[in-house]
Amino acid sequence: MSSKIKGNVWLKALLLWILLYSLNAFNFKEIKVTALSTTTNVVTTYTFLYDRTLTNSYTTTAYLTTPLNTSSAVTLTFPTQYTLSSNISCSYQINTTGTFVPNACTLNTNQIIYNGLFTAGTILASITLQVTNVLNPYPAGKTSNFTGSIGNDVAAPNGVLSYETITAANAVCGFTFSPNYVYSNENMIFTLTTVNVFPPTGTIGVQFPLTKVWSQELDNTRIMPIGSSMVCNNQSTVFIN
Repeated sequence: MSSKIKGNVWLKALLLWILLYSLNAFNFKEIKVTALSTTTNVVTTYTFLYDRTLTNSYTTTAYLTTPLNTSSAVTLTFPTQYTLSSNISCSYQINTTGTFVPNACTLNTNQIIYNGLFTAGTILASITLQVTNVLNPYPAGKTSNFTGSIGNDVAAPNGVLSYETITAANAVCGFTFSPNYVYSNENMIFTLTTVNVFPPTGTIGVQFPLTKVWSQELDNTRIMPIGSSMVCNNQSTVFIN
């Protein structure tokens, strides 16, 4: 009988500890995202800073009185714009030590999970995650928020630091004449090799020299015949439906 009472006491103590732990869970500052390259379609490295000491309004959290334990995991969820592959690699540093430690993270669709980082009673101020071999999404533009958690505590997205702006790569542009004889009526053909997704409703602008004079022209009064009567036609073999 006494062993049963003793067992119930331990069970109640465990349930009370779990209840207090869950009640102490808090939201902390949004994740700060930094990409080594922000160019679309580039494979690069991302760094994520979790500051557990402050909220988005810069008030102090209860991190000093809310220690972590051995089962506390760190999660990182990429926005839906990204497609992560199994060849990513993960590392971390605790409380900005300056040294990144490799970690065998787990990938579940767009969520990365770091396990086994803490000992019982760990007081954590911050942790920095690093993920390599991330393919930047396309087309270019602002991504959705990156989200994450540390144990029961959640990084509350605020739309200030927790996203990345993906930039377009430079296209390759050139021009030729057909026929290519001087002092003859010719077609000027511009060739644009895009490296980003081109929208069906997009337009291409061509900027001519302001003086309308070729750089190699010896007679500065001989300008290009560009005017309102110029006709542009699609000379490309690539069509957008």
